[in-house]
Amino acid sequence: MAAPTIPVSAEENLGDPIDIRVDIIHPEPVAAVVFPVAAVINTMEAIEMVTRSQERMTRMEMEQQLASV
Repeated sequence: MAAPTIPVSAEENLGDPIDIRVDIIHPEPVAAVVFPVAAVINTMEAIEMVTRSQERMTRMEMEQQLASV
């Protein structure tokens, strides 16, 4: 399949077109990736645990800053 051509004229000389070519790539569809349910649940639990830990640490820092005021 030939690449589409877009004729564009230069501002200095409108008689000289500039040939711009673009290759269009159509990627092949990727098969759906299936993860075991246990792995997904463990990952979600790990994320929640880290989030709770970060929230707790942030809350403690804020309480320390407020106490020092």
